Amino acid sequence: MTVEEALLAVVGLIAVVLLFLGLTQALEGDPRARLRARRRRLSRRGAARPIARPRSAATRGSRPPALRPEESPLVAMAEMASEADGEPAEASRAEDLAWRERVAGHIRRRELGEARGLIDSALASREMTIGSAGVLLEACSTAIARDLSRLRRAARRGSGDEAPLGALMEATRAILESDPASGLAAEPRQQAGRRLWRGHTRLGLRRWRAGDFEAAVETLFGALSVPGAGERRRRLGRDLLVRTLEDAAGQSLELIPELRGDGDRAAAVERAQRVLEHIRRARAAGVPAEDLAVAASRARQLLEHIEQTSVR
Repeated sequence: MTVEEALLAVVGLIAVVLLFLGLTQALEGDPRARLRARRRRLSRRGAARPIARPRSAATRGSRPPALRPEESPLVAMAEMASEADGEPAEASRAEDLAWRERVAGHIRRRELGEARGLIDSALASREMTIGSAGVLLEACSTAIARDLSRLRRAARRGSGDEAPLGALMEATRAILESDPASGLAAEPRQQAGRRLWRGHTRLGLRRWRAGDFEAAVETLFGALSVPGAGERRRRLGRDLLVRTLEDAAGQSLELIPELRGDGDRAAAVERAQRVLEHIRRARAAGVPAEDLAVAASRARQLLEHIEQTSVR
């Protein structure tokens, strides 16, 4: 064996030994690394498990003892409130529900005298609740719509009793203008106001078509004063009122031929003065004076003719 071959053999042996040691370390791990890892695990366990320290008497006394549920002041207050107000409140609610159902039943059956008596009594004694006001406004609004439909069908036959609708509108207005109704949301109050306005205007138109201008004027004045009717509806109501006043004044002028004979001058004067009074009311309600000029001119024309006839 040559020297070179011997050196190669030694190098190969050393490489085999180093490879064996590397594999062993890789399989078994570095002992020092394992030792460091073990120390880290021990230190973490010690931090996660704090050392229990005995509490002193002062420390133990600083935290108040836990109360049992029955000893809690909140529970005690709730029980006191329940004992003081629970049964009366429940009884009051039940009484209110029974009362509003009774009144709503009268309205549905068109027993409006009984319903109005109960409503007026509750408002006078301040016993009507906000909830009852809302329920009764809805009942009255539904009844107004029903009566308008009934009168529209009756108009085809030339008949129809207007009294129930008038009583319904009066009851609706009494509730709508009351303190309990002011506590309702805006939408229910506006809906009831729109239905009330529609009742006034349609009844006024019905009376205008029938030639009952005096009654029509009073009904249309009611439309102008409906709470929450809105400007558009107020303007339409004013236009209807102006037209009705003009026709009422024109009707009074038809008495002039009678006055030339043996007509009743006192009745004619009274009619003309009523028209002028309605015109003053309309101006106070916001109707422009120029819109009322025609009606005022006709009423004054009748008065002037009466004065001329009296002089003769």
